Amino acid sequence: MRILTFLPFVLLLMHQSFSLSRAQCHSCEQTSCNCSGQNLRTVPEAPSKLITELDLSFNGLVTISKNDFVAFSRLQSLIVNNNGIQKIHDEAFFPLTNLEKLDLSFNRLETLSAGWFEKLFSLHHLNLLGNKYKMLGQGNVFQPLKKLKTLLFGGPDLQSVRKSDFSGLSALEEVVFDGKNLRYYAEGSLGQIGPLKFVTLGLNGPFSRNRALVEAILSDVVHQNTTLTFTDTQFSEEDQILPFKVAHRGGTTNVIFKNVTMTVPATLAFLHIMSDSNLTRLALVDTELLDTKLLLGPLDSIQNLLHMNRLEEVVFKNVAVSQFYNFPALLVVGSLVGMVRRVSLINCTFFLWPCVYSAGLSNLEYTDISDNLLSDLLFSEMMCNGNGGLWSLQTINVSRNHLQSINSQLFTKLNKLKNIDMSGNVFHSMPETCYWPPSLQFLNLSSTHLLNVTACLPVSLRVLDLSDNDLTVFNINLPFLTELYISGNKIGRLPEGVLYPRLTFLSIRNNNLQTFSGTSLNRYNDLKSLEAGANKYVCSCDFVAFMTSQSTSSRVTFGDDSKSYVCDSPDAVRGKSAAEARLSVFECHTALAFSLLCSGILVVFLLVAGLCYKFSVVWYLKMSWYWLRAKRKPKLKKGELEYDAFVSYSEMDSGWVEAHLVPELEQTEPPLRLCLHKRDFVPGGWILDNIMDAIDKSHRTLFVLSQHFVNSEWCKYELDYTHFRVFDQNDDTVVLILLEPIDKDTIPKKFCKLRRVMNSRTYLEWPDDDDQIPRFWQTLKTAIKRPDNGNCLRFDNVDF
Repeated sequence: MRILTFLPFVLLLMHQSFSLSRAQCHSCEQTSCNCSGQNLRTVPEAPSKLITELDLSFNGLVTISKNDFVAFSRLQSLIVNNNGIQKIHDEAFFPLTNLEKLDLSFNRLETLSAGWFEKLFSLHHLNLLGNKYKMLGQGNVFQPLKKLKTLLFGGPDLQSVRKSDFSGLSALEEVVFDGKNLRYYAEGSLGQIGPLKFVTLGLNGPFSRNRALVEAILSDVVHQNTTLTFTDTQFSEEDQILPFKVAHRGGTTNVIFKNVTMTVPATLAFLHIMSDSNLTRLALVDTELLDTKLLLGPLDSIQNLLHMNRLEEVVFKNVAVSQFYNFPALLVVGSLVGMVRRVSLINCTFFLWPCVYSAGLSNLEYTDISDNLLSDLLFSEMMCNGNGGLWSLQTINVSRNHLQSINSQLFTKLNKLKNIDMSGNVFHSMPETCYWPPSLQFLNLSSTHLLNVTACLPVSLRVLDLSDNDLTVFNINLPFLTELYISGNKIGRLPEGVLYPRLTFLSIRNNNLQTFSGTSLNRYNDLKSLEAGANKYVCSCDFVAFMTSQSTSSRVTFGDDSKSYVCDSPDAVRGKSAAEARLSVFECHTALAFSLLCSGILVVFLLVAGLCYKFSVVWYLKMSWYWLRAKRKPKLKKGELEYDAFVSYSEMDSGWVEAHLVPELEQTEPPLRLCLHKRDFVPGGWILDNIMDAIDKSHRTLFVLSQHFVNSEWCKYELDYTHFRVFDQNDDTVVLILLEPIDKDTIPKKFCKLRRVMNSRTYLEWPDDDDQIPRFWQTLKTAIKRPDNGNCLRFDNVDF
């Protein structure tokens, strides 16, 4: 009993544990989740209630449970194709009332349930292809789908279609029906829906085994406004084409063969059956044509039986033709397309179009022969060397062929020609002058390896595409041009706007463009849209400011994402979009910032100079230099000195020195030897060096002080050095003579020791009393004379 009571609790815990361990999708955005190919085994949790698109394709889902989509109530698109789904709960899609697209293709569903679609009131697109069901449910399966526009159903296992299978599909516009192994079809099943715009039929088996069944299906879907597409079918015999009589009788105008294999006899049988029909468009896409050798005989008799007077468009795209160089299709259909206005031969190994057929296509307005093997010579043959044929041609596409030259003369006489696409060929260059029809408005020369362009371009152009070439500059005057595409080149600047007065759109992405401005864009009078992303921009302040204000202040808008305008320099903003870059004030106002910086440096310099002047820094530096130089010299001994005294005096006091000082000291017994700058300095030597040498070689330095001395520049140098020497050696080598009273405040304050000496001792004053002069000379001689014991004589201030 306890076990039975405990069992529900265990099951509840297991269910909650399973719910909590549901898989999660790793590629979700705000409103969509792309969970394709993530090896999921269950429907993942909803990251939010805002998800409108969910892709679960190519996973390992086997079962869809009742509550798997409860959290996806806003879902509009659900794709679960290419799983292994075998079972879907009848109420699994009930929460998806907003669902517009449901893809359940290529799973393993063996039955279809009406309950799946009961609440899908908004469904527009339903894909049930490639499952294992043999019939479309028990009837009225699609009854609730009142808004369904596209239905894809069937597969290799579908056996029968009943009349009730499509009841209720009143809005259906397109049907894709894979009935390759279909055995039963109730007449009127698709007919009850009403005329469809597009019907795609894959009826390979019925075309071979049960042509009556094919005719029954065609009878229900054929209508003059219905495009019939036949796919995944092999037409090898003429009898397989007989059901197309229904299409002839029903007035079918548009037939497409896609991914089919056809023999040439079967192709001719189709043309024969549709002869004199309402067929206006015939297309063969992704098709293989076989057995060309069977047509080498009765061509003339076949041509006489074929009449396609209403055929306006023929499309051959990705058609593989065995032994294409012997293929006679053009010989057969040449007489069929006299009224045709559009011919497309795309990627069909096509290489020859004789001039005789061009001459017969007088109504041809559009031709696309891209992705083929046309050479210059064979293209000239097609265009009759520019001498005739294709008189009504308005558009021609010869892109991605083997053309090597631009021959404008092939088009000169085509007065209705408006559009030429020659992209994807290998031109490298173009002629200097060309002759184009005056009606030409569109020219595509993209991906043609052009190195430069010339005046060969027609001046009548409205649209020109020169993308993906090797151009470095483009400045050709095209006064009527409205759209210019020059992306993917090596152009370094915008073309001159004055050359294109009517240009409204310019694409110059992925070039070498470094900058542009509102001024350069204003040169284009009518420019409305610009695409210039994916360039290596120099994000100057003007460019960044322009990009930031572009959306609000400029008449020119960006046609591409503004985030593609990425800065390559300066380094500080490299890799950022120009609109998000932020530059410093110095980068944006260089002149002002440089001026302020220079002004600041000048102010600091002046401040430092003022401080240096105030505190005599220069003097101390100068004296330090003198002192260091003097230190490097060997010091002279007392006996090696040349002079008893070096006399420093102002030139204004030279009269007193020469009249009194020199005779009194040098003409005495014993005579003293004085060093005078006029007499003893070395001619041609640096005056500072002379001063330093004279002081170093003298026992004393005698300063004749006066007001003139204080004002003398050179006397100051002598005083400076002597002061430094006194300060350094701490001796009494200085003797001061005051010729006149001097205010001590006039002596520079930096000579602090000399000022202190003057306040204490070692200076003489020239006496005013003549009786005191002999004593003055005696005292001076005693101060200068070198004693025998080598000690300096000290004396106190002497006042005469």
